[in-house]
Parts: sequence; C-alpha cells; structure tokens
Amino acid sequence: MFNFKEIFMEIGFIGLGAMGSRIAKNILIKRKKLNVYNRTREKLTSLVELGAIPFNSPKELAKNSDIIFLMLSNSEAVKEVLLGNDGCFYGAKKDTYFIDLSTIQPKVSKYIYTKAKEKGYHYLDSPVLGSIDRAEQATLTIIVGGDKEDFDFIWPYLKDIGNSIHYIGESGSGSKLKLIVNSMFAQFPLVLAESINIAQKSGLDLNIALNVFKETAFAPAIKYFEERVVKKDFSPRFKLELMLKDVSYAKELADDGGVKTLILDKVKEAYELAVKHGHTGKDYSAVSLIYG
Repeated sequence: MFNFKEIFMEIGFIGLGAMGSRIAKNILIKRKKLNVYNRTREKLTSLVELGAIPFNSPKELAKNSDIIFLMLSNSEAVKEVLLGNDGCFYGAKKDTYFIDLSTIQPKVSKYIYTKAKEKGYHYLDSPVLGSIDRAEQATLTIIVGGDKEDFDFIWPYLKDIGNSIHYIGESGSGSKLKLIVNSMFAQFPLVLAESINIAQKSGLDLNIALNVFKETAFAPAIKYFEERVVKKDFSPRFKLELMLKDVSYAKELADDGGVKTLILDKVKEAYELAVKHGHTGKDYSAVSLIYG
C-alpha cells in the first residue's frame, strides 16, 4: 500500500566515504532529495551536484531531517556525530529515526539506543554486508537491531539501499552479528595466502594447486580472493585498518562473553602486523603480504 507519510519525510545522511557516498546516492535517486553532512567538505560535491542539500554540522542537519542515516568509521565517530557538542541529539526533533549503518561496538550501539530513548528518538544499529559494488547497485544485506516496530517503520527506506534485510533482535544485535561475520571474512585472505605459500614452498605448481582449490567447497571465496592474494591487486574495497578495527571489536565481544578465541587471536595479531608493515590504505586482503 502506498504510504503518504513517506512523501513528507526529510531524510539526512552523514558519512560520505567509499560506502556512504554510494549508499547516499541511491537514496537521493530514489527519494529525489537528501540532506547531507560530511566532515570533509569536498566529499559533498558530487551529491550536491545531483541535488542534495549540504549542512555545516550534524546538529543543523538533524534540525531539518526526520530520518537520518549514518555511515561512519568507528564507535568514536558515531558518538561524536550524535552526542558531541554539535551532534544530532542536540538538534533533532522528537521521533527522529536514526539508522546507523556503521560497524561499531555493540555496547556503544546499546548506549546510544538508551540515550535516544531518553530524548524520544528511535535508534537502530543497521550495519551492512557487501562491498562498494553492492553499495552502488543497492543490493546490500542489512542486519538490524532495535525495536521491532521501528524496524517495521524504516523497512521501506532500507529497501532503497539493500535487497536482503534482516531483523536480528534487540538493540546491539545487528552490531554483534556484523562483527562475527567480518571476523570470518578477515580470516580468508590469511588462509589462502598460507595455503599458497605451503604449496609453493613444497614444490607444487601453483596454477594446478589453485585449480584444485577451486573444485572445493571454498571455490567462490578462492575465485574472489585470487585477484588480490595471488595477483596482488590491493586497490581498496574495504581498507585493512578498518578490518583490524572490526576484528578488535569482535575480540572484545568474544571476551565479554567469555568465549575462547584461538583463531581470532591469531587473526588480530596478523592484521596488527600488516599495519606495522605499512599496509594501511590498501584492501584488507593485503594482510596476505605478511607472508612475503
């Protein structure tokens, strides 16, 4: 059924990095108008040329928006944009909806949810799964934590940017699952690089070994990472330092639950070593370079 209320909803977007700019563009194309803010002003240009309205602070954007998407780099950035001196929570109207697409600590998601409730706002941790290609194509997977009635309300807006949308549970649930998924993704470049290294050092033909790898259950992942790990194309799709952040958050989540993390500990150590070796700014698959 057509929802007339949607026509009058003013939408804002904060955080126009590699993922955020693509997601925001899809919302603008779908909804025809969009309020935008980014700390680095230059990143506003392309969206403003398409008709987006720029604001000078999160607070000012919040005054003029009913639904606000966030796509920020870490927990501290989200807290600053929402709770800082010039943050959204000091300008937003009652009943404003905050859709946080960022990957942050679940405890921070729950803290912000509580603060939002106190002010009469709605907050959903709604991290996304997918690369910049899926962001561009509006085919992201979105996993949402928060109040179910809030999820039901914002679902049509999530459909503007994703084609697989899941309600996970109470506040923090989306953030938890995102960290678990990313900790799995973080492992595969290391698994493949180590397997390749063993194959080569034991005298096997790498091409033959790779062809056999591709006949296993891991074939899709091997085909995806071959271009990066084998051919050394580390053009950033998801930066290595951001994956280290997510792995660190996942380790914290596991520790809070008293979970033994034999694999995750080593994965975190590997990403820390890759950062130490100067591989920041590259795709996270560049962690494979620690093998030489």
